[in-house]
Amino acid sequence: MTLVDTHCHLNIMQAESNLEEIIENAIQNDIDRIMVPGIDLESSLEAIKIAEKFEIVYAAIGYHPNHVNSWNENSFSILQDLSQHPKVKAIGEIGLDFYRDHSPKSIQLHAFTEQLKLSESTGLPVIIHSRDAFTEIFDILIKWQQTRNSTEPDRYLGILHAFEGNLEQAHLITKHRFLLGIGGPITYKNSYDTQEIAMKIPIESILLETDSPFLSPHPRRGKTNEPANIKFIAEKIAHLREKPLKWVSEVTSKNANKIFAWEQ
Repeated sequence: MTLVDTHCHLNIMQAESNLEEIIENAIQNDIDRIMVPGIDLESSLEAIKIAEKFEIVYAAIGYHPNHVNSWNENSFSILQDLSQHPKVKAIGEIGLDFYRDHSPKSIQLHAFTEQLKLSESTGLPVIIHSRDAFTEIFDILIKWQQTRNSTEPDRYLGILHAFEGNLEQAHLITKHRFLLGIGGPITYKNSYDTQEIAMKIPIESILLETDSPFLSPHPRRGKTNEPANIKFIAEKIAHLREKPLKWVSEVTSKNANKIFAWEQ
């Protein structure tokens, strides 16, 4: 049995953590791939450095909506150059965040649409952050999806990381070649929407993620999260769907392999 952590911020953990120990603990808990997304240029570069050091780690590059104030006229071309690195497998973490007020809406929208263009030009999938912004995100992504080349109709376009919506919205977005990232909150007692999604959305549309060092699952809640905790998320989904843990691990790992094309 193998598991994949499709969203883990090792690049912001290393100042206070032993990465070698974290990676070894992940391997001991059957994890064979970890995706590390960037949130700005510096963290994107750090994600690549970590991916170069550890065989099981891969990188995504991009500007998180709370960090797009540093986006400038050179950002697109710099990211485009970084996207050629063999261990860069996605553009992210990108999107919109209207919950916080760290970046003006106009700048968020500009950086988001520019990074969608980057995804299109590179052929890499996107990792989307959406908070209090599902309607805007959905409208933008559906229009973008409709402009995409249809020669690869089975290729996933991206992931809604830490999906914030309900079951109806989950059905809408997965119909348009997007996957849903499910993490630690599914193990929380009152996470009814997330648990319903995990039960009723086809398992082929689900990915596992920790969002380390944040959102530790039960029974590790309150402690620093790490990739090894992905097993608690997988176990919860298996319980909700009344399926073997091995089945959840196999299908979600296959989904990750399909969107990130690890071996290419």
